[in-house]
Amino acid sequence: MKKIVVILISTIVLACNTTTEKPNTLIDYIPKDAQIILKINDLEQTRNMLRDNDFLKTNSEIDFFTYFKKLPILDQINQSKGLLCFSPIGKNDFEYTYISKFDSSIINKDSLNQKTIENISYSNKTIHKVVSGDDTFYATKQDSLLIASSSQILIENAIRQQENKIAVSEDLMKAYDVSATKNPISVLLNGKQLKAIHNSILPNKNLSELSNFSGWISVDAKLDQNAMYIDGIAIEKDSLSTTIGIFDNTIAQENKIAKITPITADGFISFTYDDFYTLKKNLALAQDREIENIPDDLDELLSGVSEIGMIFMENEKMLTLTSLVPENTLEHLAGSASGSYRNIDIFSYEEATTFSGLLKPLIPEFEAKFYFVYEDHIVLSPSKNGLQTIIANILNKTVLPEQAYYSNTIEKLSDESSILMVGSIKHLKGYIAGNVEESKQKQWIEAKTKGYPIAALQVIKENNFAHIHGVFQKNINKGSATSVTQTASTSLENKILNRPILLQNHRTKGMDVAVQDVDNNLYLISDKGTIFWKKQINGDIMGDIQQIDIYKNGRHQLLFNTETTLYLVDRDGKDVTSYPKKFEKSITQPLSLFDYDKNKRYRVLITQGNEVTMLDAEGKIVTGFGFKRTETNLIMSPKHIRIGSKDYILIAEESGKLNILDRLGRTRVDVKQHIDFSTNQWEQYQNKFTSLTKDGKLIQVQSDGTVSLVDKELNKNSSLVATNKTLVTFSENKLSIKEKNLELDFGVYTKPQIFYINNKIYVAITDVQSKKVYLYDSNAELFPNFPVYGNSVISLGNMDKDPNLEFAVQGEENSVLIYQIN
Repeated sequence: MKKIVVILISTIVLACNTTTEKPNTLIDYIPKDAQIILKINDLEQTRNMLRDNDFLKTNSEIDFFTYFKKLPILDQINQSKGLLCFSPIGKNDFEYTYISKFDSSIINKDSLNQKTIENISYSNKTIHKVVSGDDTFYATKQDSLLIASSSQILIENAIRQQENKIAVSEDLMKAYDVSATKNPISVLLNGKQLKAIHNSILPNKNLSELSNFSGWISVDAKLDQNAMYIDGIAIEKDSLSTTIGIFDNTIAQENKIAKITPITADGFISFTYDDFYTLKKNLALAQDREIENIPDDLDELLSGVSEIGMIFMENEKMLTLTSLVPENTLEHLAGSASGSYRNIDIFSYEEATTFSGLLKPLIPEFEAKFYFVYEDHIVLSPSKNGLQTIIANILNKTVLPEQAYYSNTIEKLSDESSILMVGSIKHLKGYIAGNVEESKQKQWIEAKTKGYPIAALQVIKENNFAHIHGVFQKNINKGSATSVTQTASTSLENKILNRPILLQNHRTKGMDVAVQDVDNNLYLISDKGTIFWKKQINGDIMGDIQQIDIYKNGRHQLLFNTETTLYLVDRDGKDVTSYPKKFEKSITQPLSLFDYDKNKRYRVLITQGNEVTMLDAEGKIVTGFGFKRTETNLIMSPKHIRIGSKDYILIAEESGKLNILDRLGRTRVDVKQHIDFSTNQWEQYQNKFTSLTKDGKLIQVQSDGTVSLVDKELNKNSSLVATNKTLVTFSENKLSIKEKNLELDFGVYTKPQIFYINNKIYVAITDVQSKKVYLYDSNAELFPNFPVYGNSVISLGNMDKDPNLEFAVQGEENSVLIYQIN
């Protein structure tokens, strides 16, 4: 017993005195002088977002946007996660370092011998110099990680950094930890180096206002088809010495400056606070002087103000104050009358330079010679002309809040900001073009910005950090009633193989798009056109993708088959447990999915030549289904039809025999007559089993097995679709909807489709020769503004939460289009 006690005590003592080394992670290898870090959580999805964003796609020739596509390390790496860090090397120049799990293919020659590897020894480590075409980078293995860089010096620094155990800064660690892991990409910026970053990218402009802006900034970047959003925080360690620290211990107020900002303005910046004395103390620290040394001339005036801002016009800037009590503010300004404009009095102001001295670094050098008051706004300007411009736009209602594009942008942000910056894209484009290197100026001058009126950035100070939100989005005209608007376009890397189809999204309660390309990649795409994921499968998907809720918890999975495999894939593109199911004998028809009583007790019917196998949702064979095979091969997938309280399973054979079974696979209807089947599936119409024969006759089978044929004067190879009350046929160029006949232009048409949504019938057909999609109602009336461009059958549904329907269709050979019907 004593021995056991001794052993236990010794073990405890050893455990207490042993330091367990934490395994190194990606962040441990970030270069200590890195100023920009891209935290890539999903490289493939990041590529998809960058490729599909309209603004980046339209301006794909600009070097700043193409830089990342040309990085050889990102092109060759097979790891999904990594850190792309940028460090300053010399004046106005950055080099990158990429950190990820080790990938041996990076430092191995490729099969085509298109890259060469040279090994360099450094401090008992091997640095691999990789030359691939015109590109060169350096790489080394550290622990189980890959460190790659455009600079050999940065690789050597990384090796020394680990040898010397240089710790990552606390601010950076916090910023790294709060960045999302599910968002494809996050951006980390050193807020103390924003000026240096700006001046490196735009060397012709020294923007001193960005000096010491904040601590490390961490934002998640989200790129939709027509928008870019950032959401994150700025970490503050010594907040009062930074620009955003000026708002420490203040509460953000409503930003109202937009109400007086003309639509022609270059932009505005707004600062708000709830306590001017607190703000003044913070300003004293930012200005590195005692508060007693700051003049108190404006204390009473600014104590009655909740917002200070600047409006930037093309040739002039104006200072604005939003007053809590305008009458008191006027009294404190104590200006003298200097005329009026459109019945608004204008005053002259004696202390022209007072504001900029007090409010540095928020307000730049500024002369406030004149001002006017409108409602709770005071506008000060160096000239009367500037004031008159503001007054005219206020009275003419040509100010930002009157514009839909401003409202649509600002609704993505909070109503209250410590700092709110809004800039016109026209001005920002000119600013960049005027300040980039001369060789890149032409690219920015010619940049295409149509449809992108403004961008907005918001900072909300709270305790030792600040929330940051940004919006840059296209102004999409939602159209008038009865219009059709293309809302998204997604380009795939390869040609489309199967038509796009809408599927339920249990997370958004809307719908997404699934589509397959010729390389057998399956994609899931959002209603905004963003590719969620792509998944390699082993062949062509047969028929349409189905959905089931295998766990009966409201979450849907994707069910489909190829020639050899049955797949069940979850919302994130991952195989569900026990799937995929492999079959030795080829599957010859698309699967059939039955949910007899709508209670999620699914039955999946697999066809292999003349054999049928019924499975449950887990992929197990249903032993109670007695029908196993037919005498000849099936010519189409089995079809389930429910009439009254009875279920019917229809199985059509090459021989012309129609088997109509019950749930257990027993014969329910004995059809003695052989049928010359067409390729049209069986439908329920007038409570009869209805289709077309090969020569175009309407065939109906009653529940007692009686067969009737009706000559509808349809040609051979005509098409039919139906609901129980609506029959649609198409023959040559004649479309019939409920016996109402339409003659379309001659072309190459898809089979017509029927959609029954919200108790309304929609009939769609596409001319793939002229690439036109037609949509009709049940009265054979073409919907307004149709036809629209499209190159396949469509998939129609409600993809978002508004009442309008959307549909997905193939556009070009590799693109998916999404339209909204208003």
